[in-house]
Amino acid sequence: MMQTITKPNQQFKQLQSGIAIGVPPEKDWVSMKNESLIIIVGLTGVGKTTIINTLIKSGLNFTLLPNRRTLTTELIIPYIAALNGKNIQTICRLERFKYTRQYQKQFSGGMGHILTQLQVNLGQINYPLIFDGLRGKNEVTYAAKTLKNAKFVILDAPLLVRLKRLLTRNDAFDKITKSVEDTIVSRKKNLSFSALDIPEASNLFTLTEAQEIFTGIKTGIYQHTEVSQKLKILVEESINYDSQATKIALQAIAPQRTLLLDTTKFTTQQIAQKLIKYLRYSSAINN
Repeated sequence: MMQTITKPNQQFKQLQSGIAIGVPPEKDWVSMKNESLIIIVGLTGVGKTTIINTLIKSGLNFTLLPNRRTLTTELIIPYIAALNGKNIQTICRLERFKYTRQYQKQFSGGMGHILTQLQVNLGQINYPLIFDGLRGKNEVTYAAKTLKNAKFVILDAPLLVRLKRLLTRNDAFDKITKSVEDTIVSRKKNLSFSALDIPEASNLFTLTEAQEIFTGIKTGIYQHTEVSQKLKILVEESINYDSQATKIALQAIAPQRTLLLDTTKFTTQQIAQKLIKYLRYSSAINN
């Protein structure tokens, strides 16, 4: 029997109109497992939110499920808090990685496991159902094997591009509670990732890319504290999720259900159109 994060007597909880979690399901609700679903796969900064917003503006009539942030806040963190016997309240992005990692130790499918627990009210949704999003080999493997009618769209972008996007998107969600002190960097004539308190990043960038980052700091394009924070997020994320292994896993398990898009090669409008075409081709949209 598949494990569930909910207790048998837990009250049925509606997360948004037409989407809920809890057992047993109420009347008119069905399991997500058999539904047509589009799952966006990608790490921070690949452009998931931008593409979804473009789809909304295009007039596509679809139901956007509660996203990864929401499900982590509403379900994963409370579950881990109860498991540890304490109350957890955090806005630190790095701390959230710790809790999702703990959840994955309990349920190997991670967020993929959460997704399979959702219930759908067919009278309150519009197809396609779109979820933002999954990350990592374990999550997509679990989802691909459990959600037989799900299609996957992998969004990808080079690490330097993702860093630049994080530095310009001004999302409060990206804040962490600890970063490099201003005085440390100001004393360094020659910047380095160690000076930014993130030496691990030196293994993630080429020398040319690193120099571009440091030049941006020296010329005032980027604030070193912001670079430090965003790099910490990307490094911690890379510890949890291997994007290359994720792609390989999906293309091996569900090649006919997987679309790969590099978000640096097309405009957001072009990607949205490619995605809409893919949805229609795969019969995810009911005409």
